[in-house]
Amino acid sequence: TDLIWRWNTLAAPIGNRPIGYISADVNNSGTESPMGDLIADAQLAHGRELDPRTSLALMNPGGVRAGLTYAAKGAEGDGVVTYAEGFTVQPFANTVNLQDFTGAQLVQVLKEQVSGANAAAPKILQPSAGLTYTLDLTKSGADRVVTDSIRLNGAPIDPSATYRVATNSFLAGGGDGFPTLAQGTGDLVGADDLTALEKYLTANSSATSPITPPKADRITVVQ
Repeated sequence: TDLIWRWNTLAAPIGNRPIGYISADVNNSGTESPMGDLIADAQLAHGRELDPRTSLALMNPGGVRAGLTYAAKGAEGDGVVTYAEGFTVQPFANTVNLQDFTGAQLVQVLKEQVSGANAAAPKILQPSAGLTYTLDLTKSGADRVVTDSIRLNGAPIDPSATYRVATNSFLAGGGDGFPTLAQGTGDLVGADDLTALEKYLTANSSATSPITPPKADRITVVQ
């Protein structure tokens, strides 16, 4: 216990450091969550810093360990996101990786959310802004992803085009039942995922202009 208290004391200045501001709770619940979308947006932004060609980002739901609460947990004040709170959300220190995929591979990745190893217990990837599609849960297997509904910035996915995709290193290795994500090319490794989130919050929020939680409306779910 003494050892834990010693390190808690040493870590406190880092953990209590503000990294951003939110206007309301950023929940981590539902098929698509505001927290998952926020992380995907942060990874897309980081990806575009590394390579402006980055098209989209995908985040595995199991890697989102918590949401962010508006009410202060300490003396930081309401709406303040501390480094410790960010670490609670993303504690794994995965890197943000960029890979190239064909449009056909990207569609296959989305279908792997609800088929193969994930058929019985779907793992719905959290999409960055601009990626939209319909998930029809009245169907079975891969058919639950409605292929002709998939859009990127309003345009249908071109099966033969190349898309630069940001994911965390766990997904980039095919984790969580996404073997197609291990087939990307042109790999580029960026910063760790928490750094990407911190940079995004710092760049897009302030005490007078906090970030608004995403609406979690990128996936249309039919039940």
